[in-house]
Amino acid sequence: MSEKDLFGFVIPAPPKIEVNIYADETMNRKCSDTKHNWHYMCLIFERVDKPLLDDLIIERYCNNFDSASPYYFKNNKILHWTEMKNADEINICKRWFQYILNPEKSSDKFYCYILGLNESYLSDDEFDADNKFNSIYNRFFRTAIEYSLKCFWGNNEIVIKNIFHEQGQQQDHAYFSWHPIDKLQNKKNNFKFETDKIQFLGKDHKIDEKANILQLCDCFLGAIVNLIHGIENPESKKSRSKNELLDLLLPLCQRMTKNPDNPNSSYRHKNRIRIQFFPKNKCEKGDIRRFQNQFYSDRPLKYGIDKDDSNQLSLNFN
Repeated sequence: MSEKDLFGFVIPAPPKIEVNIYADETMNRKCSDTKHNWHYMCLIFERVDKPLLDDLIIERYCNNFDSASPYYFKNNKILHWTEMKNADEINICKRWFQYILNPEKSSDKFYCYILGLNESYLSDDEFDADNKFNSIYNRFFRTAIEYSLKCFWGNNEIVIKNIFHEQGQQQDHAYFSWHPIDKLQNKKNNFKFETDKIQFLGKDHKIDEKANILQLCDCFLGAIVNLIHGIENPESKKSRSKNELLDLLLPLCQRMTKNPDNPNSSYRHKNRIRIQFFPKNKCEKGDIRRFQNQFYSDRPLKYGIDKDDSNQLSLNFN
């Protein structure tokens, strides 16, 4: 039955949002200060009615789809953040990052949630000792889906058409491909699934064009992790080639990790890009703090700190 307002007029139902979810992860990143071990996951949400994929393909090829063109070849490279170093790959990634940062282009198309998990603060006896990473990842992957959908689209009716995950160790786990969906389906939520299995894709867009979004997922997550943890070998050619990309995203990451929920903020990315970490404190099983809010956003960015120190040092020598 339709709801009515005080004057008897029918209140329009919130629009139904249909989405595809793309996911990637990176594991075992050590914090140089605390020595804590971190895992990260990145989820990108694509609205079916406002396809992100089409825009990424246009940005990749600069709208030049002539396969005989030398520029087509230069723009047809597969992007892996950890391996990226040549100018062609950097330029594709740069265009994608600039697209994300341009709200006129991406404000209703790019939705992303990154969750960092401090394994050193998680209680070992709550996870499978023989397969700890996958046990942790399985549980928090569904948490990330649930939180993101509520954060981005509130009480709208949401339909998850597909979930795509990069190929990796998760596909060999007995539960991962179906368990997060099954657990969320059995909860009272304002979203439903039209799929019962997570699909695993490679990163070659020449085999499947949807891999473009997985490549973006890899690059965006890789850059954010580098901003948080710093660059391991800053003087290497591979690292120096990415500085321009990291400098592009540094202001975004600084705002995302400093009071992103400020109601007075005019920042136009705050309701579609989120970065969070868990847990804030080390809690053993049975500790009452486990049931309090342990998610947080405030985190120092080592890349920015190192950059400031380097700039100050260069000023001192001038």
